[in-house]
Amino acid sequence: MDVEAEIDRLPIDLLAHIFVLFTSFTDLAQASGVCKKWKQGVKESLARRHNLSFAGWKMDDDSTARLVFHAYNLTKLEIPRSCWGCQITDAGLLRISFAKCISNLTSISLWGLTGITDEGVVQLMNLCLPLQEVVQSWRPLFFGAVVM
Repeated sequence: MDVEAEIDRLPIDLLAHIFVLFTSFTDLAQASGVCKKWKQGVKESLARRHNLSFAGWKMDDDSTARLVFHAYNLTKLEIPRSCWGCQITDAGLLRISFAKCISNLTSISLWGLTGITDEGVVQLMNLCLPLQEVVQSWRPLFFGAVVM
């Protein structure tokens, strides 16, 4: 007779609460590979997040879009260029613009990204209706006006 381990008895809701406390995407990825229940817990933890920062991570269009797609309640998104080189392009911004959270975003930081253009940022801004702040390059933008 198989005996269920104590940790396997944790409800997904509690697992998601625990995974919200994780700050490392590597740890989240490893946790999601443990079993189907933990994978669901990781997805739910992403859905609960209001802030998501990729600072210090080497991210590309695909991995960034995949994580943002699961973050339904996101209001603040940071995709700064890190020392490892964030490789986000206009194509990545386009993919992000189809995420469910896009209508909730009030702030997005694209600090120092070199693979994006004004056209990509404008396209994203047009879909982020409540957007109050965009930080691109070295100048923050508020409702399209440059603030020095």
